[in-house]
Amino acid sequence: MTTKEADYPKLKIDDIRIYRFDIPLKDVFEIATMSIDNAQNVLVQMITNQGVVGWGEASSLRSIVGETQLINFAAAKELKQIFLGKNPLAVAALVEEMDYFLPHNTTIKAAFDMALYDITAQVAGLPLYLYLGGRQREIETDLTIGLCDPSEAGEKATAVREMGFRMIKVKVGTNLQDDFTRLTNIRKAAGSEAVIRIDANQGWDRIAAITNLKAFEEFEVEFCEQPCRAPDLAGMKFVSEHASIPVMADESLFSPYDALNIIQQDAAPYLNIKLTKSGGIYNALKIAHIAEAGARPCMIGCMAESKLGITAATHFATANSNVRFFDLDSHLEHAEDPVEGGITIENGMITLPDTPGIGAVPAPDYLRRLEEIKE
Repeated sequence: MTTKEADYPKLKIDDIRIYRFDIPLKDVFEIATMSIDNAQNVLVQMITNQGVVGWGEASSLRSIVGETQLINFAAAKELKQIFLGKNPLAVAALVEEMDYFLPHNTTIKAAFDMALYDITAQVAGLPLYLYLGGRQREIETDLTIGLCDPSEAGEKATAVREMGFRMIKVKVGTNLQDDFTRLTNIRKAAGSEAVIRIDANQGWDRIAAITNLKAFEEFEVEFCEQPCRAPDLAGMKFVSEHASIPVMADESLFSPYDALNIIQQDAAPYLNIKLTKSGGIYNALKIAHIAEAGARPCMIGCMAESKLGITAATHFATANSNVRFFDLDSHLEHAEDPVEGGITIENGMITLPDTPGIGAVPAPDYLRRLEEIKE
C-alpha cells in the first residue's frame, strides 16, 4: 500500500496472530549465565483492515531479560486486546499505552512495536530506515564465539575469519585461566588485523574484572561488555576507572531512564542498545538520543533473533549515527533460515533491503509449520 492508497483515519488492526517461533541452533550457544540449543522466540503478525500486514519478533534470553517464551505468550495475549481496533499509525500512543499496561516484559513489547513500525513504513511506501530519517551507510558486524573449551577457540576463530569477518566477539566471564587461554588462541588464529571484542555477561565482580582486563591488555581488546552484575553501576564505574579496556553497559541498560542513570553516574563510556531490552524501536530511539546527548557511542546488539528481528535492528541502527558498533549476527547461528528477504551479509558487511517496511517476512512454508498460540 502506498501513501496515496492509504485511508489513514480508517486504518485499523483487525487481528493479531501469535506463533511459537522455535529455531534450532547449529550448536549449543553458551554465555556466562546460561546456554541454549534453540531459539525459543515468538512471532507476531499484525493484520490491518486494509490488507497491510506487519511482523515482529520477540527473542528472550531469560538470564538477561527475565522472560521466557511462555511468559511472552501470556503477555502477548494481553497486549493483543489493547491493540485490536486501534490505528497502527499511532505508534507513540500505542507504545506508551503498552508500557503503561506492562512496565516490564520488554521482549514481547519489542515484537508489537516492530510490527507497528513495519506497517507504518509500508503505508508510507518507504524502507524503515528511510522512514526513521536515516540513509544507507556502511555497517560491519562482528561474529560471536560463545563460551567453549579454550582448546577449540582457535579453530572457531579461524572459521570466523574464513567466513570473511574481520570483527570477532568473544564470550568470557568464567575463570581467568580459561578466558586467557581462550583469547590467546583466538588472537593467534585470527591474526593481528582482526578486531576482538569481549563480553563477560555479568560474569565477574569488580575485583575479578580489573584483574582479568589487566591480563587481557596484550590482546588489544576493543571493549568489554558488562563485566559486573547489572545493578552494580558503582562496580562498573570502578572498573571503567581502573581498566584500560573500555567498558560497555549491556544488561544494565534497558530503558531511557537506565541510559540517563548510567550517564549521570559516568558508569561506562559505551552503551549497548537491543530492541529486546528497550521494548522496541520507539524506546530505542529515546536511548540513542540520550546517549548522543551524553557523548556515549552505542552498539546495536541482539539476542537470538532470526533475520526478521536482525533486519529491524539494522534499520534502527542505520538511522542513528551515534550507533557505531554492530553485533547483528544471531541468525547466523541458526540451523534453519525461516525468513524471506531481510539483510544480506558479505565479508561482515551488511546490506539492507530497500523494500517498504522492514523488508523481511517469514517464509510461507515455514510459517505453516508453526504453532499458533490461541486464547
